[in-house]
Amino acid sequence: MATVGRNKAVVDIGTIRMKGYFAWLIWMFLHLMLILSVKNKLIIFINWAWAYVTKNSSLRLILTASSQAEKKEKGLDD
Repeated sequence: MATVGRNKAVVDIGTIRMKGYFAWLIWMFLHLMLILSVKNKLIIFINWAWAYVTKNSSLRLILTASSQAEKKEKGLDD
């Protein structure tokens, strides 16, 4: 199972193969069911619903120093 984009996913479970909007709904449902706490399920669902309604596609990136800069700091530069 994987989401491909907004309202699109692919599902391949055993002999069942789907794509499109219905597969996206199945992916969302199964993903939420795998979360243990009801509180976390509700928070995640609200976040997803808000992002869907507002069409917010913000990314969360963790930025670190580049490996090239780290090599220069350590004196390993070629």
